[in-house]
Amino acid sequence: MTTVTISLPDEVAKRVDVEAKKKGFATRSEFVRSLLREHFTEEEEELELVPFVKRPLEEIRASLEATGKYNKKFIDSVIKGLKENSSVYADKTSKS
Repeated sequence: MTTVTISLPDEVAKRVDVEAKKKGFATRSEFVRSLLREHFTEEEEELELVPFVKRPLEEIRASLEATGKYNKKFIDSVIKGLKENSSVYADKTSKS
């Protein structure tokens, strides 16, 4: 966990203490963490969810290559992982 130190005017610090106690938080830190969690949760709710669309593995490979960020070994491992472990891409035929 990272420690972040902030400076507050005395009056604001007092209000934080009052609100934290009123809401049942043991410390200022717990109160501030809850406010941040709430903020980020609200922010995520505003994001539009895009439905998953299965793309051909070769298209995924080409997209990864086009970024120039990944080497061939990494891309091959992603494609292999999708083929072998993904419920969407894995070969579902039984090898018995």
